[in-house]
Amino acid sequence: MNCQELARRLSHHTDAALDGDDCAAIERHLRECEVCGALRRDLEDLARLCRESKRPTMPAEVRRRIETLLLGR
Repeated sequence: MNCQELARRLSHHTDAALDGDDCAAIERHLRECEVCGALRRDLEDLARLCRESKRPTMPAEVRRRIETLLLGR
């Protein structure tokens, strides 16, 4: 497993969407490669921030205008 392959597959690994052999190869690479380990930590931090952030709300007037445009009124 090289860094480029890991970068393509890391989100699948995080989502537990890979088989055991692939997971083991990714875990091995993450232990051995400081750069990819940092990438993993950054992605984990980003996911945590997204979970903790308040969801934005659309102002009622904007929603009404969009609905009007979509419905052709």
